Amino acid sequence: MSDVGICGSIYDQLRAYADRLDNALIDLRSPEDHITRKARQEISDIFREISDEDSTTPATILVTAILKHGLPSVSGEGITLCKSLSEILQRRQPNSTELSQLEKVALILDKECSNTLARIKGKR
Repeated sequence: MSDVGICGSIYDQLRAYADRLDNALIDLRSPEDHITRKARQEISDIFREISDEDSTTPATILVTAILKHGLPSVSGEGITLCKSLSEILQRRQPNSTELSQLEKVALILDKECSNTLARIKGKR
């Protein structure tokens, strides 16, 4: 497989996680309770997937590695933060600090998507 093919596959996998998270974060701000409950569940599911140390799913392993690298600046704990946020979202709406942390995770994934797309286009 060519570098472009590999990067394209990586991009698709990253984009899928990033889109799921972005869409759920948008829904998390909905005034309708059933939409926010569903969004909290979706984000919690995503974070449970990426913090599963026994996962053998390539996309999950990739996203976990990206977040381990990108998240220490948030809490010093990386994936532990995802586990904690997943548990919080199972119980309640996030507070402003937790929402900021969720947005940081989304930003890290979006940034990596952009970097991967730039590699595909030969700009990096």
